[in-house]
Amino acid sequence: MRAFVETVRHNGFAAAARALELPRSTVSKQIQALEDAIGVQLLIRTTRSLRLTEAGSDYFEATLDVLAAIEEAEQRARSGSGELRGTLRVNAPMSFGVRRLGPLLPRFHALHPQIELQLVLSDQQEDPVRGGFDVTLRIASLADSSLVARRLAPAPRVLVAAPSYLQRAGLPQQPDDLAQHAFLVYGYLQSGVSLTLSRGAETRHIATTGPLHANNGDVLAAAAEAGLGIALLPTFIVGDAIAAGRLQTLLDDWQAPPISINAVYPQLRRMPQKTRAFIDFLVEELAPEAAAAATR
Repeated sequence: MRAFVETVRHNGFAAAARALELPRSTVSKQIQALEDAIGVQLLIRTTRSLRLTEAGSDYFEATLDVLAAIEEAEQRARSGSGELRGTLRVNAPMSFGVRRLGPLLPRFHALHPQIELQLVLSDQQEDPVRGGFDVTLRIASLADSSLVARRLAPAPRVLVAAPSYLQRAGLPQQPDDLAQHAFLVYGYLQSGVSLTLSRGAETRHIATTGPLHANNGDVLAAAAEAGLGIALLPTFIVGDAIAAGRLQTLLDDWQAPPISINAVYPQLRRMPQKTRAFIDFLVEELAPEAAAAATR
């Protein structure tokens, strides 16, 4: 089962073999033996790629539950004291990982020294299941999915620009004015983006354009500080620059749609204790931010 799961996650026998520290031939034989044992083809193999059959896709999801239960049982057997141990793979956005998550990890290690943390920072939308992550942190308004999400804290965003930009381009007085400004956009959009702002029951949709599209908030913040344009960014990225006067907030009585920091994980019948411990730790550590946001 582990050979099958790692082969799917790594999209190949060779990469799975490296992850399992086994010969490639052993991994291939184990999966063939698994298919023979259950009497169902799980993978369609070609010379260049492999893909799951419909039965293989269902079996993959079920196998994650089985392996999680086995790992939990092994952990309990090894540690009569109840001390948590094992590997915990975490995926998080780059800026949040560096600015907020990284400084928290030593405290988590002090609480659970036998847990080995593997942190992967990426601004791509990683698939938690295929990526083999126990917890994926996402800062967004989440769509419905087969994954489970727990809201950890709000992530308030503000419109910001450098004083040098505002001196040159003028201070926007109302949301519609933003259409005439250079906007720094989060994402890979090749053209303008519609920005939504609300004040009470009043809502405005503004078509914006600008010189830079990026999928990293720190890049946009640096560009804003350099006077390139206006950006909508989370306060955990631009808070220090605002306090230091390098950036100035705009249209403070208007708010963008709320987003939050979420822990996303596969839907397992029994969540591993190490995963629950990490999520509970983040909830407690981020609680002051949640309380501060609630008073805004």
